[in-house]
Amino acid sequence: MPLMVEGKHMGVPPKSIEEFMERYPHYKEGAKKMLEQKCRSIVPIGLLYVGQREMAATTPDDEKIQMMGTEDATTCHMAILRHTGSGAVCLCHFDSCGIETGCKKMLGLVKELSKDKLPGRLELHLVGGFKDDKGTSEELSVKLLTAFNNLPEEIHLQTACITDMNNTKKGTTNFPVVYGLVIHLNSGEIQRATFLDRGPDQPVRSARHFTGSEEIINIYDHKKGILSIGPFNYSTMDEIDLLCRLPDQFIREHLSTSPEQEPAHFEDAVRAALVQIRDHPQPLRTVFKDGRPRQYTLESNGSWTRCN
Repeated sequence: MPLMVEGKHMGVPPKSIEEFMERYPHYKEGAKKMLEQKCRSIVPIGLLYVGQREMAATTPDDEKIQMMGTEDATTCHMAILRHTGSGAVCLCHFDSCGIETGCKKMLGLVKELSKDKLPGRLELHLVGGFKDDKGTSEELSVKLLTAFNNLPEEIHLQTACITDMNNTKKGTTNFPVVYGLVIHLNSGEIQRATFLDRGPDQPVRSARHFTGSEEIINIYDHKKGILSIGPFNYSTMDEIDLLCRLPDQFIREHLSTSPEQEPAHFEDAVRAALVQIRDHPQPLRTVFKDGRPRQYTLESNGSWTRCN
C-alpha cells in the first residue's frame, strides 16, 4: 500500500529529493522546525541507544526504557515508526545496507507490539543525510521512501528532514544539521539530541558494520526488557596492526563516507572498533562464548548490567 504523503497516496516514488520537494513542499516546513530545535544533551537514565545498522522497538509500558535515541548520522538516516494507538515505537539507524528487509522488520515489530491495543495509525519520521558530493545521502533517501512505499500497510509520512532539507553550508562545504535524535516513548515527542553514554559493547557493535554482516539487527528483547548483542561474526582486515596505529587524519579521510562532516569523536570510535577486530578476530569464540548473545539490563541510574 503506498506511503501516505500530505494525506494522499504517494504512488510512484520520486527519483530525487528535488522531485520529492517539488511534489510535497509541505515537508520543508516540518524540516525547518526540526532544524530550528535546540540540540538536547541526553543523560542515559531510561535510555536505549541504537547504533548504526541496528534497530530496537518497545512501548510506553516498558518498565526500563523511557527514551530511544541514535546519533552520528552523516550520510546515514534515522527512521522512527510509531503507532499512535499503542505508542509502540521502532527506531532504526540505516546506512546503505539491508534497507528493504530493515523496513519490513520495523513494520513487523510495531505491528506485533500494537496487537490488542488501542486503534491508531502508523506514522513515519525520516531524518538524516545532507548534500554530499557523492550523492550517497540522496540515494539512501530515495531507497527508504521506496521501501516504505512498498510495504503492505498504510504508513503516514510525518517528517522528512532528509538530504537537501537537512543541509547547511559552512563556507562552501555542505554539512548535515541534525546528527542525532531522541524519541520520548510516553509523549511520542522527537527532539534533536546528542548522548552522554551509548550503552555497552560499542567497539564490537561498531566492528560488525566495518567487516561483518550487512543485516540490520534488532538489539532489544522487549518481552524481557533485555539489551541483547549478537552473536554475530565479522572478518578480520589485512594489516590490522597497522590500521590500529594509523594517525587520526588517515582514519578520517579513508574510513568515512563524509570525512569533513564526521563528529570529533569519530577517530576514537573507529580505532576502538579496529582494536576490537585485532584483539578478537574470531568473535564467535572469544566474545560470544558458546554462541550466546551478550545480554544486559538497564539499571535505574542509566548503567547496563551484564545478566548472562
